[in-house]
Amino acid sequence: MMILNIHRSAFTRHVASTVVAMMILVGCSRDGRTLAPARPEQTESIAIAPSDSAASLEPSESFTVSGPWTEGADIDPTFTCYGRSVSPPLQISGQPAGTVSLAVLLHDVETPEKLLWTMANLSGDTVAIGEGATPPDVVVATNSDGTIGYGAPCPAAGERRQYLLTVFAMDKVIDPTTLVNADGGIDAELLLTEVEMSTFDLAESTFYAQAP
Repeated sequence: MMILNIHRSAFTRHVASTVVAMMILVGCSRDGRTLAPARPEQTESIAIAPSDSAASLEPSESFTVSGPWTEGADIDPTFTCYGRSVSPPLQISGQPAGTVSLAVLLHDVETPEKLLWTMANLSGDTVAIGEGATPPDVVVATNSDGTIGYGAPCPAAGERRQYLLTVFAMDKVIDPTTLVNADGGIDAELLLTEVEMSTFDLAESTFYAQAP
């Protein structure tokens, strides 16, 4: 898998320059931008890299995703392992023209290889996902903890961790038959490879989870 960065312009203005860069970004976008060639050390499918290591796709201001949290603030414990471990409702708006399908990724900011929610093939005109809901015909991957579907944020006792939710606008529907792993589930890394190859815009939101 090619190493890609999510360039989080709004977020990176408020954190140190050494912040961990995100792992997913588009290899080729509709406006002609392409990634810089991979460096020799970029051999892993998921990696930590400086945010200026490759060309990046900036989130659109008009394409947005929001949930039951204030941007950059704490999420209600209901949606963590200390509550009901249920997926939060999402509102999606401003999908760019040409959006055929959407994908959703939730992961830990400090450890971006920890995937908590990985799914694709949402209808391109989806404007809301209900609490605990999985839209029909969605491809849902096995997350880093071995669960399928939403893996609730679960910081250690007394810890507060930051999470990034990203919605990707894609120009196709992904064929899930090529993404099956040895256990019969959908491999998250294979799914993300397909997502990165067809994404041309993205929306994102950050929140924290606080453990008791």
